[in-house]
Amino acid sequence: MKIKPECAICIVRQVVDAVKEISKEEEVQFKLVSSTLSCIKEVYGPDAVPAWMGTKVHRYLKRISGNKDPYRCLKDRANKLAMEYLKSIEEDLKKYKDKPPLERLRYKVKLAIAGNVIDFGPYSTDVDIDRKLKETLEGELKIDHSRELFQDLKKYNKILYICDNAGEITFDKILIEELKEYCEVIASVKGGPILNDATLEDAKYVGLDKVVKVITTGYDVIGIDLEESSEEFLREFERADIIIAKGMGNFESLTEYSIDKPIYYIFKAKCSPVAQFVGVEVGDNILLKY
Repeated sequence: MKIKPECAICIVRQVVDAVKEISKEEEVQFKLVSSTLSCIKEVYGPDAVPAWMGTKVHRYLKRISGNKDPYRCLKDRANKLAMEYLKSIEEDLKKYKDKPPLERLRYKVKLAIAGNVIDFGPYSTDVDIDRKLKETLEGELKIDHSRELFQDLKKYNKILYICDNAGEITFDKILIEELKEYCEVIASVKGGPILNDATLEDAKYVGLDKVVKVITTGYDVIGIDLEESSEEFLREFERADIIIAKGMGNFESLTEYSIDKPIYYIFKAKCSPVAQFVGVEVGDNILLKY
């Protein structure tokens, strides 16, 4: 998926948010933003892919600031918030234990999408996450390919589940536990810090590694770049019968490839360019077999 002109708004806001995490001194903030704007100018254009453009910009910002993980505090907050929120819906989870398998799968997909709102990339860092979580869980799947996923789970043997953000992976864990009733599952996280994307540190913090084998992509790219991927990731990508990819960054990047196996995208459409691309409204919940 290529960028739209309005993607400039999002990337500049991300830079400002990141800079505020890096330093509380306005003089430093101005210098970092000013310098990073020159990087944006170099990579911004109609042929750019949003996730890959953002990668170059955030790598540049990390380099000039000397801060390898500007979102570390926000990721810690997201992990804690997600784990606390799950406690509040334990009774709902128990109710779905005896529901028909497809209904249970659909609910846990929505739960995973609810986790996808803990995203300080498309959203500002001051967004009301708790409200968005509740709205998402109570909403519908605007694109609902859960029946197709359910049938594929019974047909195939191995899933590569590509995770997205810190915090969100707490909700992914619930869905992965359900998927494991049908298939072997391998989960992947980032090989290095970028935005608020989940790394191995985050996976271990929420206990994802206790549920499933967790590998890394081998790099700090927003979304997926197969040219930069580790041998381990490429091997699991090739061996998987089904790919499940969380979040808009993975959607923006993986749609640039021809993938000859079922791939399911699970995300909330958080901006107009992505919403228009898939034919939905901003804020809609998506489970898309692409």
